[in-house]
Amino acid sequence: MIFLAADETPLVLQGPRATIPPGWLESYWGVIVGGLVLVGALALLEWARRRRQRPPLTSAHQALEATLRQAAEATGPTAAALVSQGLREFLATTDPQLPTALSTQELAARLETLPLYLPARSLLLTALQTADLAKFAGASASPDILIAQVREAVQRVETARRAFTGHAVPPAPVVLSTPLGATTLVVPATEPPPLPGPPPLTGKDRP
Repeated sequence: MIFLAADETPLVLQGPRATIPPGWLESYWGVIVGGLVLVGALALLEWARRRRQRPPLTSAHQALEATLRQAAEATGPTAAALVSQGLREFLATTDPQLPTALSTQELAARLETLPLYLPARSLLLTALQTADLAKFAGASASPDILIAQVREAVQRVETARRAFTGHAVPPAPVVLSTPLGATTLVVPATEPPPLPGPPPLTGKDRP
């Protein structure tokens, strides 16, 4: 026999508790992982597609990239001089109106007259002026920022070059239909001849 004190309550055994339902993360972890894998696969496919569509570098662009890689390993005025030299050689190679002997101010005036370089003009001048300050005035210039500016400017120049060359479409020839067995006549597409003028006035029509 169990004797309980007056202020004690009898111990009542409770049954087993209900099962705790799984959390949201435990329930949908498979969906989350599948979504991440799908997004990664799509990003990889897009990167591969863009890499296949990337146009090959021109010889001037390749020479510039080689100089920029040398500048990335240098520091201070040496890196700025390499960036300036590579950019000036690129401009001189792509257009004979931009020789390396021109100063930055002279290049700025020439670039205003060349539509191919207008999209990149501000970046080109910023990179050249920053490099000049680092070379001649000893100003601090980050080689990484200079290289990034030059690459962005050159990318704009190459994009404009492809846009300009893609618009030159020759006119399609006009093919005249002939009876079966006859020779097909191909006439180049030209402008129509001018219309004849009015007939000369006779003696009765003159005032």
